[in-house]
Amino acid sequence: MDDELNMDALIEKYEQMRALGKKMYLDADEFALLAQYYGELGDYDEAELIIEEGLKMHPGSSELMLQYAKKMIYWEKYEEAYRYLLHITNDGDLELPLLKIESLLHLERYDEAAKIIDDIISENIPQQDLYTFFTEIGYMYNDMNQFDRAIFFLEEGLKINPFDSDVLTDLAYAYEMKGDFEKAIEYNNKLLDIDPYSFDGWINLGKLYSINEEYGKAVDAFDFALTINEKDISVLKMKALSLYMHDNVEEAIRIFEECLKESPNDESLYDSLLEGYEVMQQYDEMMKIIDRKEKKFGSKGILLKRAHVYIVQRDYDKAREIFGQIPEDEKNTWGYYMLQGDLAFYNEDFIAAETAYMKASMKSPDNENIIDRLANVSVAREKYEQAEEYLEQLLELDPDYPAAKSKLAIVRFEIGAKEPFDEIINRFSDDELRSLLNLITNNSADFSKYGREKLLAQLNEARENRILFKNIKY
Repeated sequence: MDDELNMDALIEKYEQMRALGKKMYLDADEFALLAQYYGELGDYDEAELIIEEGLKMHPGSSELMLQYAKKMIYWEKYEEAYRYLLHITNDGDLELPLLKIESLLHLERYDEAAKIIDDIISENIPQQDLYTFFTEIGYMYNDMNQFDRAIFFLEEGLKINPFDSDVLTDLAYAYEMKGDFEKAIEYNNKLLDIDPYSFDGWINLGKLYSINEEYGKAVDAFDFALTINEKDISVLKMKALSLYMHDNVEEAIRIFEECLKESPNDESLYDSLLEGYEVMQQYDEMMKIIDRKEKKFGSKGILLKRAHVYIVQRDYDKAREIFGQIPEDEKNTWGYYMLQGDLAFYNEDFIAAETAYMKASMKSPDNENIIDRLANVSVAREKYEQAEEYLEQLLELDPDYPAAKSKLAIVRFEIGAKEPFDEIINRFSDDELRSLLNLITNNSADFSKYGREKLLAQLNEARENRILFKNIKY
């Protein structure tokens, strides 16, 4: 409390001198405290002024010089900061080597930074200082996107203090960025053990479970977050999306509709509802959502959406009628070219369809739906090697894209190379093999009790009978 009172008195004294235009007579450590205070407030101009005034009065103050170096690092003047730091005497405090390391890392002089790190670790410094050093280095490496190094130092720090929520947060982040979602979830759960009422902690856990495709657990995590703040629209949306991905589309739609009542200006909710109703094949509801969106946001893009609904209903005449009404300023878009390609594909004008899909792809690279259509039209044109390339690209983007593995298996069979065909078939689970066999035999047999060996034998028989390709509807 005395320190707080002293700091309050120092701030009041400083601001009075500034208001009266008086010259400041303060100790070096008082200048440093004031600079730190205004820096933490985000008033960097004031902090810089204090540092400069302090150095005029106390030019040899290592504390003020460190503050000046921090300022240069903040302004990303890393080379200048490092050269300046070389003139500061190390009094045993960790701040000087940490600032040198930060500058060197930004300058990509990693070996020099590592040398300083090794030198500090080799010293017999107190455990608490070592903990501070490990964690600060870990934070730096995280900021530099060097996640393996960040994890090493943060986990070393965690051995000293396993209950630091900031360290656990950064570890969860580093593992997430590495794609190790299991470890990210593990550290996020440790955070929640420390603070089970952390709203952000439950949200992050839900996101991680969702990324890891554990959608049921994601829903549970979002439910815990909602017990803390039940009206948070962003959490409700994430829960609805997880439900959607967990094949509970009906409940997802209900939540999206609830969100829309609370947040009618959120345009993304209309699009989420359109996707949900499309999965449910509730085309009248799709049209109602499109009407509501038009009323709220205007007519831009609306004709494309209406035409899409008619396409998925296979009402190509009505889709073509609306296609002809699309205004000029909406034609040079990937959605327009997709629609153009779909109509050409239906008319079996595969060259025109491919041209349209290529134009769509140029507007929206790595769009999975476009790549899928390019594969389909390549098959229709018997350009199987090209179809194979598209399907491999699609599976690289989304290994779970519906029917992509089946299509790739069929294309490879048509190409006639046995080993590539066997390679893709080996990626199929038993359930996926059953689905493939149901697809190619038009559900004419019950494969539910077949083991893998029998499933593969049945598939081989289908290949030999040449029914594999011709029964698949692209």
